[in-house]
Amino acid sequence: MNNSKCILFCIVFTFLSLNLFSLEVSVSTSIYKNNSNPYIEIYNRINAESVQWISQKVDSSLIISNLEYLVLISKNDQIVVAEKYNIQSPSVEEQVDYWDMKRFAIEDGLYNLKLQFIDLNNPLDTFNFDKEIEVKFSKTKVSNSSLLFLTEVGTLETSLPFQKASFKFEPLAYNLLDHNIETLIFYTEIYDAELSFDDTYFIKYFVENLDKSGFEAYSKTGYKKIEPKAFEPLLIEFDVSELKSGNYKLHFEINKKDRSLVSSDFAHFAIYNPVEDYRQNFKGDKAFETSFVHMLDGDELNYGLKAIFPRVGNLRSDLINQIIRNEDLLPKRYFLYNFWSSFSTDNMKKIYEQYMTVAKAVDITYANNVGHGFETHRGYYFLKYGKPDDVIFVEDEPTAPPYEIWIYNYLAETQQTNVRFLFYNPSLVTNDFILLHSTCRGERNNPRWELELYSDAYQDQPNNFIDSRNMPDGFNRNARKIFDDY
Repeated sequence: MNNSKCILFCIVFTFLSLNLFSLEVSVSTSIYKNNSNPYIEIYNRINAESVQWISQKVDSSLIISNLEYLVLISKNDQIVVAEKYNIQSPSVEEQVDYWDMKRFAIEDGLYNLKLQFIDLNNPLDTFNFDKEIEVKFSKTKVSNSSLLFLTEVGTLETSLPFQKASFKFEPLAYNLLDHNIETLIFYTEIYDAELSFDDTYFIKYFVENLDKSGFEAYSKTGYKKIEPKAFEPLLIEFDVSELKSGNYKLHFEINKKDRSLVSSDFAHFAIYNPVEDYRQNFKGDKAFETSFVHMLDGDELNYGLKAIFPRVGNLRSDLINQIIRNEDLLPKRYFLYNFWSSFSTDNMKKIYEQYMTVAKAVDITYANNVGHGFETHRGYYFLKYGKPDDVIFVEDEPTAPPYEIWIYNYLAETQQTNVRFLFYNPSLVTNDFILLHSTCRGERNNPRWELELYSDAYQDQPNNFIDSRNMPDGFNRNARKIFDDY
């Protein structure tokens, strides 16, 4: 890549948003009771991109993540639950979100719940959660458990992480329905209905848009007729695909036959539905209708979407894939216009063209027989973090495949200094370099990278191979020295 294009990338790069990495956990709580004994369930979904992954000792092709998890539940300033656990991810080849659930018996009352998560592979990275919880089940009339939002339900034979009644499920992370979810699902349990009803009763549920007011704020009303029982599990779902992004409240009511209210509850959720937002926001928008995206054909739109893949978060990466697979050109234009107009409405086309000049150069430089050059590991990280300050390429070590070490003096995205990436090419196919190890937060961290890089030097492997992380010193093995000291 010539120097002018590298300089151009540095200029364009300053316009792009910065993602600060930190430990992220979605926490969902739900209060139930078993007979007359209340209990709380705490569901935690750990965001894979926010934790440090390391290679497994036995099989370095697999990676794992480990967290320390502290639970404190207090009542009237007195601690009633104090537990500490380790949460370990499954061993996987690629980063994946993973779940944990803990259950604790508690009595009626007002509680303070405090949770702390510590990344054991990066102990300075923590996540704290604090919430007030009220446990109050009536002993004289009908009541219900918390309203728990779900992202997926299935039979007991499925591999979903948790079970209630006669089905398995996965809670809805962050109570957020993203572009992949068109159905709102919630679960609750009704207790002691026979204390309030001798005959059929009704439950009513409806959605309130908190960003609107008046009659238009309410929608999606539903009813269900139920016979009174001591215990009634309810699993309810309805379509929300036409609702715009925003903040919503689910209302839940237990009513008599004459529609008089006996009990009510609610829970908040949010919707992220960008394509529907684009349709409504850009309808009749002259700036959009006359913008450069309308000069791009289908292939150019897909190419432009793939080129910004490294610059968007995981949530929007999924959205890009969905839009690319769809033959409709309008959502593609919506997305590109929305992405580039966020940097500048006046110079949007110029910024886009400058970025695409660099993206095309990266495509040529790192292209292989699998896909575009910016879809390879080196091309992806070049567009994600920019041009490295130093690159050391080594191809003449007899016991290692060609490898390349990238050095960044400072990464604004992670606020780190002296960041290193090590790519290697075990297949020896042109431009088939893959990331073996990095000190960058949120990227692959492989403490056994040296053993894997020099796996052909089997006679020099350490005796305690499983626990070892470094190769012994040897002639023509310079990767450790370059990586640590250059």
